[in-house]
Amino acid sequence: MEMNTLLIFPENNGINMSILARLLIYISHHLKLTYMSTKTFLSIATLLFFFSAVSPQSAHSQKNSAATFNGAWRSVDNKGFSVMHDGYFNGVGQDSTGKWTEVHAGTYTVDSDSTITFKVLYSSHPDHIGAANTAVYSITGDNVKMRHFKKLVDAQGKDITDQMPKDAWETSTRLK
Repeated sequence: MEMNTLLIFPENNGINMSILARLLIYISHHLKLTYMSTKTFLSIATLLFFFSAVSPQSAHSQKNSAATFNGAWRSVDNKGFSVMHDGYFNGVGQDSTGKWTEVHAGTYTVDSDSTITFKVLYSSHPDHIGAANTAVYSITGDNVKMRHFKKLVDAQGKDITDQMPKDAWETSTRLK
């Protein structure tokens, strides 16, 4: 299945749209949308556009820390992609069967102790909306390594960190 998609981006938003375009092209052409319907793809593209085009209302120093993560990222196992920009993130990934059905989007904050906290605002799993995941990270060149679930608070505000794997590492590479 081949799909031509036209997205219109607002002018002067300060974002390198080529990153977003490359991510969309990679997903649509390299993965051939084998398991993704047109509706799912357009939903993901809309989320990518929305979270890439909006700037957060945060302090200047926090924005600079968040800017460290600006760009498009691909997991080293090629099962997940995300776009992060000035405190906003979105991601798409494969479920356990290999279908591209996992979608999350929201905000993130970078703390001074090498942690990043993701707050889920939109998700393909409604019970994830409102959850907050704090991960420890390290960045080396264009690679980021995160150990998820330093703290995980579910959508109801309950700390469920003890229920999560203790060694949940993820490594991603910035797309160029």
